[in-house]
Amino acid sequence: MMTEEDILAAEETLRRAMLASDVDMLDQLLSEDLVFVNHLGQVFDKDADLEGHGSGALRLTRLELGEPVIRFLSAGAVVVVQASVAGQSAGADFAAQLRYTRVWQWVDERPQVVAGHCTVITGASN
Repeated sequence: MMTEEDILAAEETLRRAMLASDVDMLDQLLSEDLVFVNHLGQVFDKDADLEGHGSGALRLTRLELGEPVIRFLSAGAVVVVQASVAGQSAGADFAAQLRYTRVWQWVDERPQVVAGHCTVITGASN
């Protein structure tokens, strides 16, 4: 069973891997069955997510996370967190305030993201 410490450590490891485009670490953190919906409504699987980082199409220069909201499931947890993000996507600079939702599941003695979604925060947020 996952603990809050497990989730917080996994979230920090994921944050660092995303900033470094560490495809090897991302490969360990993302489930083979990953489904991720980005802020434009596009759906990505694990291979597409890794390709974005590995090819350089996505480069993050800032990924600052707020305090997460964690809800535990029988075999995992849901994490909702606000993020201040900046970098380059397909050669264009971007900066955004996003809210991520991730579903973590315990797989092979470690947490992995099985589903995720992000949305752009506009206006006031709670």
